[in-house]
Amino acid sequence: MKIDRRHPVTVLLVLSLSQAVPATELADLPDIGDSSGSVISPEQERRIGEEVLRELRREAPVVTDDEVEDYIQEFGTSLSKYADYEQDFHFLMLESSVINAFAVPGGVVAIHTGLLLDTETESELASVMGHEISHVTQRHGARSVEAQSHMTMPMVASVIAAIALAAVNPQAGAAALMAGQAAAQQHVLNFTRENEKEADALGQQLMEKAGYDTQKMAVFFERMQRATRYNDPAYIPEYLRSHPITVNRIAEARNRAAHIHQDLVREDSFKYFLVKAKLRVMAEADPVQAVHFFHEQLATGTLAREEVARYGYALALTEAGDFEKARIEVTKLVAQYPNVIAFRIAAGHIEQRANHFAAALPYFEKAYELEPESRAAVYGYINALLLVDRADEAKALLGRYGLAERRDPKYYKMLADADDRLGEIANAHHSLAEYYLSMGEFPYAAEQLRIARDTPGLSNYQRQKIVARLEDVQGRLHRLEQERRR
Repeated sequence: MKIDRRHPVTVLLVLSLSQAVPATELADLPDIGDSSGSVISPEQERRIGEEVLRELRREAPVVTDDEVEDYIQEFGTSLSKYADYEQDFHFLMLESSVINAFAVPGGVVAIHTGLLLDTETESELASVMGHEISHVTQRHGARSVEAQSHMTMPMVASVIAAIALAAVNPQAGAAALMAGQAAAQQHVLNFTRENEKEADALGQQLMEKAGYDTQKMAVFFERMQRATRYNDPAYIPEYLRSHPITVNRIAEARNRAAHIHQDLVREDSFKYFLVKAKLRVMAEADPVQAVHFFHEQLATGTLAREEVARYGYALALTEAGDFEKARIEVTKLVAQYPNVIAFRIAAGHIEQRANHFAAALPYFEKAYELEPESRAAVYGYINALLLVDRADEAKALLGRYGLAERRDPKYYKMLADADDRLGEIANAHHSLAEYYLSMGEFPYAAEQLRIARDTPGLSNYQRQKIVARLEDVQGRLHRLEQERRR
């Protein structure tokens, strides 16, 4: 997906996505709760967050690049670990030119690639992330929903995810709302100015605790204000009309920062620059344009760090299919920075794209040796092992790495691949069912479990395990059908 740098700035620092759907089509989305109008419980928030995450994985352009996922999760955690919140956060990126970020009850925080590319420092990104995390911890989203009993949590999650999708692709979002039979019950979590002020203040506190430069919140706001000042009013998003980045808001952020004493401020991380380079390559529909961009950066020395420009150049050359030139560039990086796994992973991908699978393996093996807890290194190594028909080693590595909290969709997809290559057919279908469950595709998951159940030669333990899981999935499908009918 091409990220158009000329796109009108549509800054949304909260889940306030009303510009995606005409206001005349919006109606109140009832909350879950009893007739007393109490706010939803933390457990209900968690379930909404899980449902929204599944919906986004299934419908939205979620960035699934391992290194990008690693970075945004690590970056978000660097702030959220200082927040007073009893549940886990899940951070993700959506591939979209819209400069946007949003938070969902239950700890899901999404950043659009357009926003990250528009930041000039990691502290600016921290100002957005801290703001979003604070909306979650203060339960602003949960408190904005009115309590009525006839709207179920899966329906609420479906509508929230559809509105989020509409910010990326209005037609797809509207279709998702209609498909969810909730077009007449759409709701946008428009936060009050007091909510915004509180999220700004608490976000800066998180920035301070995490060591980010608290002055950058005002800097980022000010740049966004300048970028929208001369836009055609028709293109200024609804959020900026109803919740403008005012002079007062900028002044308050600057004043708070002035009263915060920071002895040490984090420097921008190397990963931040590398991820920006990778996202810039991903943003170009034609990789040749990215090749030209980074070649010019190298020639003119425009980027402060030559190695970042060289990395982007190597990635762009790889996408353009010029593997020889890409190999030359990345070889220089690996020699100069032997302990940076991003460069070794890039070298491995070049060889895989050139169908030199055996040559790729040592790069991923070394990356894993350097950072055995890195998801990108682990999954890269596992995939490399699968490509050279060493599925037994790949499965063993998955078993060592695959703790419960690490079992994301890619984990189950790789496990299914390893099982299939090893001839463990029932296990392969079972793993594929878990993949579909993590994506919210319950009918497909049930189908895979039925195939696994009917596979010849099952042990009694295998059959019992599969049947129990199938009954669980069928029960969930039945409940979903009942909820839709209501």
